[in-house]
Amino acid sequence: MSSATKFTFGTDFREGGRRAAGEADIAAARAEGVVAGREQGRREAESQLNGLVAQLARAAERLVAQEAAHAAEVEAQAAYVAIVAAKALAGAALSERPLAALENGLRECLSHARLAPHLVMRVNEGAVEAAESLVKRMAQETGFAGKLVVLGEPDIALGDGRIEWADGGFVIETERLARLVEQAVANAFPGFRPPGR
Repeated sequence: MSSATKFTFGTDFREGGRRAAGEADIAAARAEGVVAGREQGRREAESQLNGLVAQLARAAERLVAQEAAHAAEVEAQAAYVAIVAAKALAGAALSERPLAALENGLRECLSHARLAPHLVMRVNEGAVEAAESLVKRMAQETGFAGKLVVLGEPDIALGDGRIEWADGGFVIETERLARLVEQAVANAFPGFRPPGR
């Protein structure tokens, strides 16, 4: 006869006879679960943080791009205002002194062509008398002894003109100059659109 075991409290009969876990095993499993839970929580928090940082970076990129576009638009508008103001001032100056640019050009030409045998100034038909008076006055001031001729042409704008002598010449075309200025501004400020175009 075999002897019977009186107490079997340490045996778990539901699991096929395995020994029931003790308090130390339970504490170890609990500690392992806590560590695993913390690690999983850390990974999830890190993943959420990385997602938020990526969203913030995208939002910052959008804001920087919007600010750059806004700054470019402001620069283009400022360039537009400057061109409009310059044209208004040029128009006022032209109506006040229509031959001012030609006078400056003539002064420069006479300093270089003092010994030229003749000098021809081509101006707008309506400015011939004023140009003749200007040429005579400037010739006296500079000591130019050659022949001076002023010709009126219908295709030359008021305030524009050409000064020619045997070895050279000088051209004043405000419309061409305005186009060159507008092109330079458009190159510097890509959003710029010339006024009236």
